[in-house]
Parts: sequence; structure tokens; C-alpha cells
Amino acid sequence: MFRAIHSIAILSASIVACIATSVVTANETVGSTNACPFCSAISLTFSEQLGSNDIAVVAKLVEIPPPSNDPNADFPKATFEVMQILKGDKFVAEGMTFKTQLVGNYPQGQKFLVMGVDPPKVAWTTPMKASDRVFNYLNEIQKLPENGAERLAYFQNYFEDKESVLAFDAYDEFARAPYQDLLALKDQMDREKLLGWIENPETSVSRRRLYFTMLGVCGKAEDTKLLEDLISSGNRKKRAGLDALIACYLTLKGESGVDLIESTFLADQEVDYVDTLAAVSALRFHGTELKLISRQRIVAAVRQLLDRPKMADMIIPDLARWEDWSVMERLVKMFKEADADSNWLRVPVITYLRACPKPEAKQYIEELRKIDPESVQRADFFLGVGDSDDDWDDAPKAEEPKKGAIPEGNQEKAGTPGEADKHVVKKVTLVSEDQDKLSVETYATQADADSTNTTDVGTVARGTTPVPPTVVNENLVARPNPASTVFVSNTADSMAAQAAPAQVSRSVTSSVPVAATTPVNLTWSIILIPMAVSVAIFLLLWSVVNGWFERLIF
Repeated sequence: MFRAIHSIAILSASIVACIATSVVTANETVGSTNACPFCSAISLTFSEQLGSNDIAVVAKLVEIPPPSNDPNADFPKATFEVMQILKGDKFVAEGMTFKTQLVGNYPQGQKFLVMGVDPPKVAWTTPMKASDRVFNYLNEIQKLPENGAERLAYFQNYFEDKESVLAFDAYDEFARAPYQDLLALKDQMDREKLLGWIENPETSVSRRRLYFTMLGVCGKAEDTKLLEDLISSGNRKKRAGLDALIACYLTLKGESGVDLIESTFLADQEVDYVDTLAAVSALRFHGTELKLISRQRIVAAVRQLLDRPKMADMIIPDLARWEDWSVMERLVKMFKEADADSNWLRVPVITYLRACPKPEAKQYIEELRKIDPESVQRADFFLGVGDSDDDWDDAPKAEEPKKGAIPEGNQEKAGTPGEADKHVVKKVTLVSEDQDKLSVETYATQADADSTNTTDVGTVARGTTPVPPTVVNENLVARPNPASTVFVSNTADSMAAQAAPAQVSRSVTSSVPVAATTPVNLTWSIILIPMAVSVAIFLLLWSVVNGWFERLIF
């Protein structure tokens, strides 16, 4: 079982790395948005549940249905009476009764929280047993602002509450809030309580991560001694939530704290994978979210993992994201030296080279393509990169490319097959409804297309018979639409794309084979679904391992 989980985790991590590298190549940067960058919400908050339901009431159980011995009978419904309306007073009234399914055995008079949707025929949710404190909490949270430090200040009072449902809800509210709101809450945080919860071995892993993140905001320099002891401890329970622990330590210690993290988790090749991953996550947080530590120092620390082949592929996307092009030659060498046990490095190396703006990067890609064309192809597949430029360069050139005007009315005398180069380039002017002409120019080669001495091939008046396919070349199977048509030609085929009549006039010049440009959307369609499923499975397994599923106990 553990091997299966580990394999799925590695697969998911590889897919995520490919996504991250694709984002880097597109020059997109996505920062953390959660108040706790290392936390994940366990379930919908009460505020979200109230927002998604039309009705929320406090109801007491007044009648329990008798048990049925018929296995085919519908699940019996209990009768409830509305005692208090939390939301939806225009749909229900106090004292009214309704029926819904009840799971479990409860005495008459027991109070429940029940929600409903789609009035007037309300579909009621399964009742949830709750106390008066919970009902008061539900009333109060509806008066809070939608976001900001004032909202978080209310929820932090329920950390480690004896009502576990309230403690979980408070945690979820912080896990969903923006990090900037957490920074604004600094003066209202109780540092002593946070330290006490961190030192309590019974505190859950997920909440330790939140408390470490909060301590990083309100902590003092003297707190680094405790954090150093926890980091250096061999006790995994004391080091629970290691990623947030390291991030907190670096926030309070500053750049001088990187030395400890580097020597403890990055330089030592015997350190467990999960511990190194936690250190990298903390450094990523500081490299993207905070500006307390210089980017150069973070990159220098992360670069240590290139000496660990099993970890190198994980940080190559980070080096590209942070534009560390100093390791390009080293990565090329790693590509060449990779064997059957380390060839997974090759795809990240190619994506790194694709992101690198240096001219020699492209040369290296072509050099590595000769060694392992499949890895280059896989990397290009994830990035949606075509080989149109290479195809153009390698295509045979006609000895005497020709270009000329076709007199109106003599389209049947257009160039015969073979006269023009295979790479025919057409320049199309797409006109709007208020214009009456569609101008088409064709060139035998790209050089002709670039020439300023262009020749108008033909003009089609809107509403008249369109130019037949023979206007260009029999290799260009064009089927024009009188309304407005864009012709795109490639090596041996052409494709007619129907354009919207309302589009404004614009010029389109294409020298890229259609096969290299059109499958990009299809490529993403093919990879996104399995990618999303893999990530979802990984997150579920990770949540189980880290105790995020503990609410099921309750």
C-alpha cells in the first residue's frame, strides 16, 4: 500500500512539475493567496454553507418515525419544528414543521442545524446536531465583513475550541483567507498562545502549520531558539508541519537562517525526501511571496539539489522561474549523462532550455534532440511547442520560385502544380461587413512574401462568385465563403477557416504549417483531464497522510 501511495505521489509531483515549467515558459507567476500558504481547508466553512443555501434554521426533533422491516421501503423521515431562523425568514416561520431524513438515534427535543434550498418545495439537508454556542456562532458570523483582518480576528478566538466543529471552522476560515489579511492581523495575534499550541504535542499537524505561519508574522527574534531546536530535533512529532516551521524560522531569522536549512536538508544527501521537499516548499514561499531573503541566496541554496539526482528534477522548474541561467551547461551535461535510472531529468532540462532567453539554449536543444528525440518531443508536447521553424528550414526549396498576377477572368490559367515551392505563403485581408472586397495575395516563397514588390492576385467582390481553388495552386485546396474567408496554406495542404462577418479588417500572414499550429488546444484537452485526476488523487492521499481527514472522527 505504501509503495502504491509513493508511486502515485511521485507521478503526481512529476505532472505538477511539468505544469509549473509550462507556466514558467509562458512567463506567468502565480503567488500564494492563502493566509496559511501551507494549509488546506478541510471542508466548506459555515459561511460558505450559509451562502449556498436559501434557508438555515434551528429545529428540534418532535417525532421519530417507527422502524420499518421492509427492506425496499423508503428511508423514514423524522418531523422537526422550527425554533429559530438563521437565514431565510421569508420562506419559513418559527413553529412550522417539516420532515427530513435523520441519521442516528436521538431523543425528542434534541436541537439540530438544518439547511434547505429551492423554496417553496424545500429540499432539506441532513440535520446536524449542534449546541447553543454553535447557533450563536452562526448568527455572529453573518454580521462579519466578507474579508479583512476584522473577520479573522473573530475566528482566531475559536482556535482549539472545546466545540471541535467551531475549531475546525475557524481553521478553514484562515486557510481560505488572503495572506495580506493575516499580515494586517499582526497586532491582534496572541503570540503566547501560539507558542503554547506549537509546543503542545497533541496539536494536529494542519493547525501547527497555521500557528507557525502566524508566529512568523507576530513572533520575535528570541523565538528562533525554539524553532532551531525543533528543526534540529530527530523527533518527527516535534517537527510536524516542517515546511511551515522552516518558513517561520526564515521569516524571523532572515537570510542568516538559510545556512542552517541548507546544511540540514539540502546539502546532506542522506536526508529523507519528504524533509527536503518541506525545505524546498519553505524556500519557494520566501522566493515568491516574501522579500525578506534575497533571491540570489535562495537560488544558491536550492541549486545544491542538483547534486542529488533524485531531487534535481524537482527544482529545475524553480531555477527557470527564478531565471538562474548559470546552470545551463551543467543541466546539458546532466542530460547527456542520464541513464535509464535518471532519464526523467531530461524533460525538465528541455523545458528549462525552452524558457532560457540565451541564444545558445536553442542550439543545445537541437544538440540534445539528436541524443534523445523522444524526451525533447515529450517536453515540447507539454509546452505546446511546434516544430514549424525546423520544418521550414529543412524543407526543399524550388530552384526558380515564381510569382505573378492572375488577370481577372483568367483564373483557370493560374500556376500549374509544381511551379511554385511547396511552402506557398498567402497574405489575406479579412474585411468586415461594411466593406465589399476580399484581397488575396499569394507568393511562391517566404522571400517573395517579405518583398515589398507584392502583386495583387485577385479581388473578390462581396456577393459575387468567390475565387476558385485554382487561383493559387492545386496543392491549396481552399473552399472560400463569400461572406468572409481566411485562407491559410502549408506544405502540402491548406485550410479554410470561417471568420465572423463582424470582424474588423486585418491582415494575416502564415508561413507555419497548419499541423504545427492547430493541435495546441487539442493537446491541452488531452493532458488536462488526466493531469487534474492525478493531482486530485495526490491531494487526497496527502491529506490522509497529514491528518487533514481527522474531522471524520467527529
